[in-house]
Amino acid sequence: MDRANVLILLACLLCGVALAQDECYSVDTSNVSDDPKLALDVCEINDLLGLDPPDYEMAREIYKTGNNAKGTTLFDVATAEYPTELYQKYAVFFGDQQWMHTKIDQALDGEGKFSSDIKRVQAVKKLLQASVLVQRFFYHIDSAVAKTEANNPDGALNSLDRAMAVFYGGDISCSPFGNGQARGIEFGTISEGVSKANKEVHAAIKAGAEALMAMIEDSTADAKDAVKTARDNMLKQVTVIYVQACFKYATLIDTGLEDGVDAAVVEKSQAEGYAYYQAIYPLIADADPAGAEDILKAFNIGAAPDEEAAEQVKAILRSNYAKLSIDEDDVKDFDPEAVTNYEDPPETSCELENPFSSDDSGKPNDVDG
Repeated sequence: MDRANVLILLACLLCGVALAQDECYSVDTSNVSDDPKLALDVCEINDLLGLDPPDYEMAREIYKTGNNAKGTTLFDVATAEYPTELYQKYAVFFGDQQWMHTKIDQALDGEGKFSSDIKRVQAVKKLLQASVLVQRFFYHIDSAVAKTEANNPDGALNSLDRAMAVFYGGDISCSPFGNGQARGIEFGTISEGVSKANKEVHAAIKAGAEALMAMIEDSTADAKDAVKTARDNMLKQVTVIYVQACFKYATLIDTGLEDGVDAAVVEKSQAEGYAYYQAIYPLIADADPAGAEDILKAFNIGAAPDEEAAEQVKAILRSNYAKLSIDEDDVKDFDPEAVTNYEDPPETSCELENPFSSDDSGKPNDVDG
């Protein structure tokens, strides 16, 4: 049994958690470079932006040069211009090979539509977690497909390990996994302490890795279909997570305006919705170009929040589920009371254990955003 499995088993015995070891993937954590550390830098930037006033200068310093991730920084990913399929889909859609950096740089500077601290802070936080880290994840899963097709199963396996590393991160509260956990609670798509989307991502990585290990053992084995299927399922699950985010923040804009809550609260929801929507905007536009633009209007931080536009978001997304290869049970609906009412289950699934952190339990009620 390798060290990662030993640590997971001991942790579960200590906390009384039951799990079946063969259900989860035993990732090689020794060769994932800076990928888990990117989330740690997102956490540090979040702390700096949470100060009063926000420390944009130091946030930019960590973004550009890294504090934990020195070899590949958040800035490096945001300006990478990867040749891979999903990165190029977004770059072509936005008409900018460095679209993430363009938005983050403007938000850090307070330029254009990023005209208030609320908009600046929320845009930077969410763009780093849901666009920069997600695009790094997409790069690795696309690379796994390409390497498999090039008959390089060892390289493809490492790409899947690194995809898992950036998805979980060194601290799940600042990673895509964390977004999935928060949405799982709020939308009732969580079981055994793990959101359905996160379980599916983990299972897809495991399935792809097992096919690649079989290919490594037997050169006549073919992992191409399995790795491509795993990649497509991971793309679907990321789509689900950020569709749920759009549901949440459109609902908060709608109900906030209807109930007359403080304008700053509604502005924050609009900014969060804007930043999270960037993670799936090109994917929605593929399915429904006009609908994608209508959703953007609801999250347009360059204009006042619009109750009517916000009301349309869920209907537009639901009408495109089939084209996005998702269904109602994948998403469900936002429950604003769910976080308050959530209780830790007596037994949690092994996917909750973070193999890239010795002190990060991945408890979903520790996650916000």
